[in-house]
Amino acid sequence: MTKVARSGAPNRREKRRQAILDAAREIFLEQGYGATSLNDIVSVSGGSLATLYDLFGGKAGLFQAMIEQECQNFFGVLDSRDIDEQPLREALHIVARQFFDGVIQQPKMSLLRVVVAEAPHFPEVGATFYSVGPARGREMVSTYLEKQSRRGLLAVDDPDRAADVFIALVLGEYQMKVLCGEDVKLTPKEVDRYLDYTLDAFLKIYGPEHWAAGGDHAAECGGKLRP
Repeated sequence: MTKVARSGAPNRREKRRQAILDAAREIFLEQGYGATSLNDIVSVSGGSLATLYDLFGGKAGLFQAMIEQECQNFFGVLDSRDIDEQPLREALHIVARQFFDGVIQQPKMSLLRVVVAEAPHFPEVGATFYSVGPARGREMVSTYLEKQSRRGLLAVDDPDRAADVFIALVLGEYQMKVLCGEDVKLTPKEVDRYLDYTLDAFLKIYGPEHWAAGGDHAAECGGKLRP
């Protein structure tokens, strides 16, 4: 009996943790960070305040855990080693599609709206979201681009700046549209055409053939690939 109870305890604890996270996501998105109380979350998730404090340490810890889970779900595909095994353009298309889909999906953008609205009053909310969301995404793209540059498939002298260019090209005007409440409706073919155009533009800047042709960027950096 004791062994069964002990072996089952972590499962129950994890289920309770997930129930609290699910409730927190629902209520934070509906009410915002400042207007949400832990009692609101417990009333939806069940359990007790004591359990919530034990698992998350309080409201700030709960919000951070919720954000981290959202970002892990979003970036999970980019953590996959399969990306490295794909041809360059196919891999870039996968990454671009993940970022673009994240922009036009209302639930994810609703979370960003909450962060933007609450950050002036709760700076830690903005800092938490940026560190585990946009900053992490930028780092992952930067690491991938640097790796491909070392392989000779790209000509990237500054991986962080190249990541900024890539993400900006992918998000384009759509991020601002969705933040402003516009409903972006594109067919899969329209998305693919847009992303193909985006990748064409990116590879014109960072494709090794551009440097070999003596582009301005090549001249500025001596025409050499990063070692």
